[in-house]
Amino acid sequence: MSQNSGRNQPPPSESSGGGSSATSAVTAASGTSSSSSGSSGSSFRMPSHLCMQHAAKLGIVEDRPIMLDYWTLSLEKKVIIGVKENGEKLLVKSEDEYTSPVSKIFKIESEYIILTENSIYIVSSDIQSNRIN
Repeated sequence: MSQNSGRNQPPPSESSGGGSSATSAVTAASGTSSSSSGSSGSSFRMPSHLCMQHAAKLGIVEDRPIMLDYWTLSLEKKVIIGVKENGEKLLVKSEDEYTSPVSKIFKIESEYIILTENSIYIVSSDIQSNRIN
């Protein structure tokens, strides 16, 4: 796999070229990648369809759940990738809320797919990376 700024690219799709009718149906039914959604009047950007497809494939292959609980906070830049002195990375919400150690980070369009020991997280690629203790 090639590396892009220290981040891996996800495994390529197994379909060859033209794509399957199921993939076409999902793409046609799902709209554009810049769609927004809202409840109670709030609006936010959704992860891209390509990102969600790669996350789903990784979830199946790695047998890990896909977590979106950091998504909206990542859009507000209230989440960071914390890097410990030993180089270990964590996805951090607050001093008390963070993930298990990160094993891989994939960049898809304007999102990161972050694999941890236990789960797969999707966050905006606009988040910062900072040193933590």
